[in-house]
Amino acid sequence: MEDEAEEAAVTRTSKTDRSQPAYVERADRKPFTTVLNDLADAFDAKPVAAAPPSGHTASSGWFPPPNPLLVIEVRPPAFRIRRSTSATRKPYTQRMIRRLLPAVLISAAAFVVAVASHPAGVAAAAKRPAVAATPSPTPSPAPSASPEPLDKAIPRLEARLKADPTDKEAASSLAGDYLQISRPDLALQLTQKLLAAGSKSAQTYYFDGLAQSGMSHQKEALADFEQAANLEPTNPGVLGTLTSMYLQEKRPQDAERIAKRAVTFNKNDKNAYLAYGQVLAAEGKFDEARQQLENAVKIDPKDVRPILIEAQTYQQQNAMALAAGLYERALTIDPNSVEALVGKGRLAAADHNVKDAIATYERLYVLQTDPNDKAAVIDQEAIVYANEKMDTEATAAYQRGIAQFPNVLSAHTSYGDYLLSKNDKAGAEREFISGAGPNRDQLDALARLGQLYAGENQLPKAIDQFKRVSQLAPNDPRSHLLLAASYAANKQFGQAVTEFKASYQLQHTPDALMGLGQADLQTRNYNECAQVYDALDKGAPDLSRQNPTILFGLGQCYQGAKQPDKAKAAYVKLLGYVKPGSQAANEVKSLIAAIDRQQKPAPKKPTTPAKN
Repeated sequence: MEDEAEEAAVTRTSKTDRSQPAYVERADRKPFTTVLNDLADAFDAKPVAAAPPSGHTASSGWFPPPNPLLVIEVRPPAFRIRRSTSATRKPYTQRMIRRLLPAVLISAAAFVVAVASHPAGVAAAAKRPAVAATPSPTPSPAPSASPEPLDKAIPRLEARLKADPTDKEAASSLAGDYLQISRPDLALQLTQKLLAAGSKSAQTYYFDGLAQSGMSHQKEALADFEQAANLEPTNPGVLGTLTSMYLQEKRPQDAERIAKRAVTFNKNDKNAYLAYGQVLAAEGKFDEARQQLENAVKIDPKDVRPILIEAQTYQQQNAMALAAGLYERALTIDPNSVEALVGKGRLAAADHNVKDAIATYERLYVLQTDPNDKAAVIDQEAIVYANEKMDTEATAAYQRGIAQFPNVLSAHTSYGDYLLSKNDKAGAEREFISGAGPNRDQLDALARLGQLYAGENQLPKAIDQFKRVSQLAPNDPRSHLLLAASYAANKQFGQAVTEFKASYQLQHTPDALMGLGQADLQTRNYNECAQVYDALDKGAPDLSRQNPTILFGLGQCYQGAKQPDKAKAAYVKLLGYVKPGSQAANEVKSLIAAIDRQQKPAPKKPTTPAKN
């Protein structure tokens, strides 16, 4: 009934004469490194370099790979977005951003453990494929016959906007172009001005949502996409993006509702079925998901993307033979499908079939034209050998990539990952330094080098690397978080406070607040320290139960601020979270007892009667 009511409401609010945008398939094929970047976290068979360090268990901070099906591939809405004629690969990958720092601790030892908990290869997502092939992104609206290159369009629009700051069309176009060159900060300035000026169209909200998301303002981004969907309730691109956001925010029911709406009002849009199938797969409704994916295949039998996603669903159920059959089916349709070849190669590697895996990668190698992509294929061959402990072949493959493509710096970084997994720290350092480049501008190598130095307790060197990372990625909250943690580990708490605050301003994460609270405590900024820990305790009570240091820190800060009653209340609450009779419980009781003794009034001296 709710679905019928929503459909009726959408029908009433939609303009009956609005025609859905006509989309045209892109002729260009997705580069191999982009495919690897998309697939990086979907792999069940982790690369050798990604294994957690000895003694570091999942419970102590190891981040499991997210569900690969949570990434919805949807077609963007029918807004005019100019496409660049040449694309550049982002050096700071999403996988790196997600995993760069799982926790922030003050002590040097704890910091080293936190840094060491990251897989050695997390920063180079473009170099790490996943076992399941994710389909290429949904094609964008077809550009005009002669699209203007962004390096010409952006200066022209900037000049136009400078001449007339009220030119809304120029501002909107420029915001879209800024988004394409990965400058959400500049796009956000324009979209916010447009909204403030009353330009509250679906396109403006959509661009603002993309910019907010690029700045890690997920709450604001979701609100924008909801507004865009309210204004254009049947636009498949808007609905697809909103569906993806709901999944990211762990709201699968809302994601399914929106995806179903997209299918209802776009029955001939294969991408609507594809997105709906991915949502159902993310919810574990695999049979229903496959039905929707097959519906997409019926609309366009030559599009292999639904088949690739269907293969993923079987991999999620460990039905590898069925998944392999679907990859072969995709290759029958498109023999040069990079995604299908990656999936096939990964399945062969996971099955320890080195011969077929290498043969598949060699097919991929021939298809590539860009040196970065060719080097990435060689790296995958090296990983196959490394996982089978064929170290001679693995070393030869890594060195082959470096020798054949000396200008591809990431080849050095990948080799450094491998050497680090073999405990050759000197060799890893050498390769990471080479991978950082002569200008020290390769973020993945710099971050890995910082992790290496932190693990060796060479904290000044680690700080130097993370400081450079924060300079290159000033709008990434994780870069500031890493630098803050390294400062704190080196007992430079004043600098740590600044970086923790910078990270929190960019993204409101508990990690940044916890680090700030501990740094404030060390700098004796007790009032701010208490405010931070109190916000954590009240805003994330489950986190307080899982991490007793929050309540302990809160008590310490209140004691420093001369508020013993509040300190005692924090300790009493903490006592309920620790195991009765344990050493921790006894220590908390001692803290409470000490406060009671301090608050106990001193006994009055007996008065002696005055002598007459």
